[in-house]
Amino acid sequence: MKLYFKLIVTTVFCLWFQTISAQEANYVLSQDEKQNIVTTIQSHLKTTYVNLEKVNKMIEALNVNLKSKKYKAITNPTEFSKALTKDLQNSSKDLHLKMSYKPKQVAKNKQLASEDIRLKKEQMMAKKMAEINFGFIETKIMHGNIGYLNLRLFADTKYAEETATAAMSFLNNTNAIIIDLRNNKGGVPSMVQLLSSYFFKDNPVLLSNFYERKTNAETQLYTLNINEESKMVNKPLYILTSKSTFSAAEAFAYSLKHYNKAIVVGEVTKGGANRTKRITINNQFSISIPYIEAIHPVTKSNWEGVGVQPNIKTSKKDAFARAYLEALNNTIKRNKKSVLNQVGYALLQESKTEDAILIFKANTMSFPEDANTWDSLGEAYVINKQLEKALTAYKKAITLDPNLESAKRMIQKLQSKS
Repeated sequence: MKLYFKLIVTTVFCLWFQTISAQEANYVLSQDEKQNIVTTIQSHLKTTYVNLEKVNKMIEALNVNLKSKKYKAITNPTEFSKALTKDLQNSSKDLHLKMSYKPKQVAKNKQLASEDIRLKKEQMMAKKMAEINFGFIETKIMHGNIGYLNLRLFADTKYAEETATAAMSFLNNTNAIIIDLRNNKGGVPSMVQLLSSYFFKDNPVLLSNFYERKTNAETQLYTLNINEESKMVNKPLYILTSKSTFSAAEAFAYSLKHYNKAIVVGEVTKGGANRTKRITINNQFSISIPYIEAIHPVTKSNWEGVGVQPNIKTSKKDAFARAYLEALNNTIKRNKKSVLNQVGYALLQESKTEDAILIFKANTMSFPEDANTWDSLGEAYVINKQLEKALTAYKKAITLDPNLESAKRMIQKLQSKS
């Protein structure tokens, strides 16, 4: 009976959802509605958006498009929200500015005026974040005693502090740390505060000033007081970035870079510096508007529209191996050739062949007269099916050591295939 009842409820819900979705899909915007939406957006930009100069540009762009045939031709609400988003971002170069057509979400947000409903939603979000370990996807200690943290989210420390503390404690005895933010889209400032605190000797340290134009209010974000034993002040820190790295993840990388606490490795980030809030336009549309400007105490600026510039610029794909190599070069005190070789083979075992090749190539550059380094590089090239490069590496190994039997066998094997 319970299963039957559940099936009926599920079916009714699905039919209701399909009906609502069909209504939304068939909804046609009138010219008056579009005019009212644009006028409301302009009003909120005037009072709320962080940069008044950009406000005037956006208002002008919206007016031009409203008078032209561009908006007249758009009647689908989803397409209209996309067009507005594109125009606002093109004028401001601000990727935090986003229009949204989600009637059900607008209705839910109105319900959140109730404190009980707000708390329930917050608890539900915390439960979802817990299912992905609050963004702490992977923490490990790699060959050469280099720590690695793959962080996908800057979660609220109200829920994630214990997880963050455990991760940092695990990495405490490493020689260097790599924090991977290549797939991190941001989060909340409290986690930026907590993680940053591990890398400063004296706390509190000012991480950022914030200015709200609407209220003319200024606030600050400081590091937190943590146990001295937990700090990693002199430990080399490498932060990996990509074109997808955004918002709070950028704040963490930018702040530590400009305090000379971290080396940023990878791609220029997405470029969203200012704090945002979502404002309801009407019963169907809402807009995300940056309303607080972040100002770094060292640069007196931020990364808005330009992204965080890496210290070592490389592709998203190569960022990990480049940072790993830098960490090893800066921390290996002896047996560097052997350690790099071990690291390369460890990466091969993890099927990270291209990363292994980068490490092996670095080893041949550091020790060009060592036959074994070239032999290892040749093996990696074979696994990666780069046979011509493999043959070249093996021939170099034989030149250096004519008695290297493994290289001889591989040369014969590769030549027989050509």
